[in-house]
Amino acid sequence: MKDYYLSEITEETRKELVELIKWYNRVVGREPLIVGGWAAWAYHKGIGSKDIDLVFPGAASMQQTLFDYFKSHGYQERKVDFFDYEFYKHRKTKNGEIDILVDAVSLNRSAQVTGTNITIPWKLAEKHKQKYSFGKDADAYIITPEMLTVYKMGALIGRDSKLAIATGRSEIHYRAKLWKDVQDIIGVFESTPIDKNTL
Repeated sequence: MKDYYLSEITEETRKELVELIKWYNRVVGREPLIVGGWAAWAYHKGIGSKDIDLVFPGAASMQQTLFDYFKSHGYQERKVDFFDYEFYKHRKTKNGEIDILVDAVSLNRSAQVTGTNITIPWKLAEKHKQKYSFGKDADAYIITPEMLTVYKMGALIGRDSKLAIATGRSEIHYRAKLWKDVQDIIGVFESTPIDKNTL
């Protein structure tokens, strides 16, 4: 499964993350809220991510920001389940083409954990965040390790449910995502003090 997250792929995504954060800081005038694999990486510095996960204050600000950035940076849009929207663009690397993915959701939504009745409100991410710098002029918020664990566990449970019925390429995709969720959870627990009362 580690081959699914080769450094060639995650490094291209990291560069795009930094470019997006710099643009957001400059144009929007505040720091974006990063969740998912890059928030986990900020704690454990292990395997990067193939996608960028963002939470916006509201649907209107999300739509305007996404329209402005993604339309001017060659992205296309598609609907996904855990987030409101996923944006992607193709990038050539020395070994072929990859898709850089950006998943976006607004704070007034909740993540539905597939296969369960569990929902996790995205507004919790806003309440449990801290500043982090992804590089020069690339300041963002990331969710706390406790909330990151909650969201990652929700994603893991949902993907496990989807894996049970997946076949072919979908099965490979969900198996790789499950593996990555486990790596992120373990990495955060091994590298970061966790407040068990908050968790």
